[in-house]
Amino acid sequence: MRRSLILFAAFLLAGCGSEPAATPSSSAPVAGVSWMDGFCGSLLDFAKIGDFTMPEFEQNDVASARKVMDEAFGVFAPGFDNAVTGLGKLGQAPSAEAEAVRKSIVDALTPIRDEVLAAKAALDAAPKGDKKAVTDAAASFRRIGSRMNDMPDPFQRLESDVSLKTLAAQAPNCKKLPS
Repeated sequence: MRRSLILFAAFLLAGCGSEPAATPSSSAPVAGVSWMDGFCGSLLDFAKIGDFTMPEFEQNDVASARKVMDEAFGVFAPGFDNAVTGLGKLGQAPSAEAEAVRKSIVDALTPIRDEVLAAKAALDAAPKGDKKAVTDAAASFRRIGSRMNDMPDPFQRLESDVSLKTLAAQAPNCKKLPS
């Protein structure tokens, strides 16, 4: 997962490098920049997942473990859900390649998002001191982490498409993603 975020950041930096800015007559169409801004905006919460570090907790301390699980799902649930939902709501992509990239990311993230939301809902529905619920949430979180590590890099294709790099360089939300 960190590799994906690092590669995505590299993609953005490549588009925002020291090359001279495009002249207005050669700049990307406004609709394309707007689409890319929505694309990157959909990934802002998802990017926070790469910065999340699971806090330490005592194995036998249910309250501490519950707090850590709540914190983890508080980052992962909106990260995945906002990415999938936001990318799903994007309008017409500026190119077939942009649409293929959007679709591949949605396809990769949707099953993991569904698992994150289900695990969070199960934990939220359980009483605070329910040891089994916390144990189940921790097991779900480990599976989710494994699935994320096994996930193909959804951002790899962005690095090779010059038109997408150009759009990203002009989109404000792309500049908000970690570099």
